Order: sequence, then structure tokens, then C-alpha cells
Amino acid sequence: MPPVLVLLLLASSLSAVQGSPVCRPTNATISAEKDDCPVCVTFTTSICSGYCHTKELVFKNVLSTSSQRVCTYKEIGYETIKLPDCRPGVDPFFTYPVALSCECKLCTMGNSDCTVQSIGPDFCSLSRGFL
Repeated sequence: MPPVLVLLLLASSLSAVQGSPVCRPTNATISAEKDDCPVCVTFTTSICSGYCHTKELVFKNVLSTSSQRVCTYKEIGYETIKLPDCRPGVDPFFTYPVALSCECKLCTMGNSDCTVQSIGPDFCSLSRGFL
């Protein structure tokens, strides 16, 4: 293969990797609500977002396994907000995770939304307030 062609292929593959968003913490708007608290509070926090390199086998057999890696939390911090106007006896505090760092790994349903589509992190079923 001519050296110029090799350099062109290398340059195009590097630019494709550099142009795609990598897995990293990013700001997102989410909502918090509780039963017996009449206002849904919308605020900004840090979540994990971006693409993870994955390989899909062209030829599959029963012995081959395929695993999709997703962008998820590596290190997590927690913050707490107070929901306004909660009824007496209701805990008004809402604690949520904050992404400190992210990584590509198999999806863990305990701390990640692994679905293809969801209702979205800023969905509110109540009236909306902002922090």
C-alpha cells in the first residue's frame, strides 16, 4: 500500500474518533418530585454522557457473546435539595447522584438507565419550579 494512502486512512480514522463525543461528565437538567409535595423542582447537575467504543461481530454463532458498553458513572458524589411546600410529616429532602468521573463499562441497572428510550430526566408530573 502506498505510504500516502496509509497516512490518509490513519488521518481519517483519527479525525472520526476525535470528532465524536467521548464518555465524560456533562451538565444536564433533571427534575425531582415526591408524593405529597406539590411542586416538581427542575435543576442542573452533572451526568455521564457520550459514546463508548464497541465492536459488533459480523459473523455470529451460538458460542459468541456480544456486550454493549455504555457511558456510566465511575465516581459519584451526592447532593441534596429541599422540595418546597411539602405536607407536614413528609421528608422534603431529595438526594441525587452527581457524576464526578465517567467510564465505559457494561450497563448496571442499579445506577444507570439502560433503556433505548425513557421519559427523560426532566419529566414532571406536577407543577414545575426551578432552582
